[in-house]
Parts: sequence; structure tokens; C-alpha cells
Amino acid sequence: MIGSAIAAQLSRYHLRVLWLEAAHDVAEGASKANSGIAGTGYDMPTGTLESDLVLASRDTWESTCEALDVPFERIGSLSFAFDEDDLAKVEKLAEQAANAGARFEVLEGARLRETAAGTAPDALAALHVPGEAVVDPIRLTIGRARLAVTNGVDLRCSTPATGFLHDRDGRITHVVTPKETFAAGAVVNAAGVNGDVIARAAKAESFEMWPRKGMFLLLDRAVGERVPKILTTIPTEHTRGVLAVPTTNRTVLVGPTATDETDKTDKSTDAETLDWIWRRAGNLIPALSRDHVIKVFAGLRPAADRTYRIEVSAQVPNLVHATGIRSTGVQSSPAVAGLVCSLLESIGVPLTPRQDSAVRLPRVPRLAELSSADAAADSTVVCACEHVTAAEIEAACTGVVPARSLDGVRKRTRAMAGRCQGAYCAVGVGFILSVQQGYEPWNVPQGEPGSEWGVGGA
Repeated sequence: MIGSAIAAQLSRYHLRVLWLEAAHDVAEGASKANSGIAGTGYDMPTGTLESDLVLASRDTWESTCEALDVPFERIGSLSFAFDEDDLAKVEKLAEQAANAGARFEVLEGARLRETAAGTAPDALAALHVPGEAVVDPIRLTIGRARLAVTNGVDLRCSTPATGFLHDRDGRITHVVTPKETFAAGAVVNAAGVNGDVIARAAKAESFEMWPRKGMFLLLDRAVGERVPKILTTIPTEHTRGVLAVPTTNRTVLVGPTATDETDKTDKSTDAETLDWIWRRAGNLIPALSRDHVIKVFAGLRPAADRTYRIEVSAQVPNLVHATGIRSTGVQSSPAVAGLVCSLLESIGVPLTPRQDSAVRLPRVPRLAELSSADAAADSTVVCACEHVTAAEIEAACTGVVPARSLDGVRKRTRAMAGRCQGAYCAVGVGFILSVQQGYEPWNVPQGEPGSEWGVGGA
């Protein structure tokens, strides 16, 4: 999320930009496992770097998403109070919303029941913030990556930075990877939860980062029809509370938790935690059946000893940190990219605008987003759950940032992301992927290299 925003912004200048991506594809890690909220900043104290960047970003979303062909909608949010303690916290939230300049109202009685539309029947009151929005975070990250590469950014996937070479003044001269060593004039550390690892390898300041695990349940669109807005319990010190978030395709995310962990790769879930989320969700969406759960997963947010470390390193003159961005990476990413560019300019990177840079992407026709009158009569539907055609899957497998795995197709098109989770369509998706990428059908990878899924047999 952060790296793609920075790369897309830098691609507008006369620069040579290299993006080293440790994963096999973009939009991995926290970028694909978050609630997808593009908020107004109403629920955070003002006067911090985090809130300043969220507030600076909030009015850019419509133009950004329109240019990148990314779904976005301001559906509003309701933060519910269920007891007297919650009521006091709603008043504090309202004060924060006022300080942030967000439009809001405290709802009670008939106004609450009308706006909540059958949700949270036991709530005493709610803070309604109509400007809260949802965005597709995966398509946003991939869209920024496509724009960056279109403008000449050199994206190298499966290429982690493993070391750095320095000159006598401590400046980084080269970045070392398992495949190649690259010369560097300046380096941006946007490595998410591994930002501390990169900082130590670069001989920069020492700081600690750890994964904050958040588990989610994904509910199908039958539930989405009953959730008109982002619904949340009262935020806590570590999290916004349990949320029910309508996604841009009208499924519903329920969660997350916020548990500090030590293993930066452990994305496992457990029944006890998922049960806890489910009980809390029952306060928001009554009479839920767990039969509507189509997927459970966990994401790892990058927690740190200091949030929002966006600055020039005090020890490495040509290194800029963009780390410690824990829970609001989506919301702040437009302004984070602008701040990083300003910091690069302050250390001598010339930001001369290009007149020929692309600023928008061509729209990809998507059956699920077209009216019946606009849909082509000869569209071959491969994924019935999500209404994804063969043409959409072929488009996802080609272009400047193509899908090279089944997970890559899922992220770009939502094929295999619906009720059946690929039980009916994975073979068709795998066949198209094998044709477009030149795999033998039985060597189509699920995700990372080595995860061959096996369509057919040798």
C-alpha cells in the first residue's frame, strides 16, 4: 500500500526508480488483509503526524480512485454505544470528530433506528460519520503499481533487499539482493513489518517492529444487503473495535482483533478468537448465521515502538524511512507518498516533473460492475459467484503488472473469491493462467513459487 503509493508518485518525475518487492506479487502482506476503510480521521486525536496525513488524504479519494479504476464509496459509519461507559466514549469521539473537521451527528431513538436500518438493536446511541468510506485496497495497490510501471518504474518481484554497501560518509551506494546488486542514489525503506530489519541492514537507527495480528471473517453478499454502513463497537486503545465493514463488492468483513505477536510470518487463525469475534459481531448484526462465513483469515499490521516513522535517517544521509504505519496505511497513503517525495527532495533528489507521465489507467470492463444493457452478449463467465469473465482473467494475466498465480488472478478480478472460494471455477482460471503465462497446467502456482496447485496431471 505505502510502497505502491510512493512509487506511483515518484514515477511522475524524471527519475530512475527501482521497486524491490520481496513477495512474488504486489498487494501481499497487510496490503491485502485490512478493512479497506478510507476514513475521515474522526476517531484519532489531532495534532499527530498520523492524523495530519489522514486529514490531508481524505479529500483526494474520489479523484484517485477514479483515475486508477478502483471501487470507492462514501457509505458512512456508525459507532455504537451499548452501555453508560460507551455513551461517555461516544461524546469523546464526537469531540474528536469536531476537532478533525469531520461531519457527524449523535443519533438516538427513532433517528438511530432509522439510520441503523435494523442493525445493533440493543444500542443506546451511535456516532454517525457520513464521510467514512470503503475502498478496494487490493485493486488500489495494484492500480498504483500499474501506473508506476507504466511510467517506467522497474518493479522486481521476489527480490528482497538483503544488504547495503556504503561509502565513507555512510551513504548507501548499492542495494544487495539474492539476484543482483543495484546502484542507488537514495533509498526508501517502506518494508512494512520488516522495516526494522531493513534499517539494521542499512546501518541506520535501531528500532523495533512487530506484527499485530488481526483476524477477520468474511461474510457473503446475503449479509451485505443488511449492512448499510460501516458498523463498529467503540474503539479501544489498540483497535477501532470490532467492525462490520461492507466491502466494495458488498460482502462483509467482520473483525479484526489486535494481538501483538513475535512471528512476522504467522498468519494462522484459531477457533477461540474467531468465536470471540463472532459473539461481538452479534451485537452489530443480529440473528446472524455462521453459514454465511465464506472465509477466515489473518493480517499482520506493522506495529512499532514509534508509529509513523517517516523521516530521513539520522545515520544514513540518503535513506528515508516510511515505516511504523500500523492501522491507517490505506487512509494516509496519498499524503505519505507526498511527504516521502518532499523528504527525498530535501536530501538532494531532483524532482523535475515529467510532462509525459500517465496520470490515469484505462478502465477494464468488469461484468460485475456493468449494467445488463452494457454487458456483452458473448461474455464467457468463468467465476459464477463473482461474475468474472474469461476476458477479465486474460486481462489480469497480461499487462504491465500481470498475475502470475491463482492468488494473483483472485486479487485482480475476484475470481475464486466468492461463496465457493474457487471450488467450481479454479480449474477454468488455472487453465487461462497456464495459457497466458506459459505454465504446464499441473504447474500453475497458488501463490509464492513452490505452491504449485495442480490442474490436471503430467
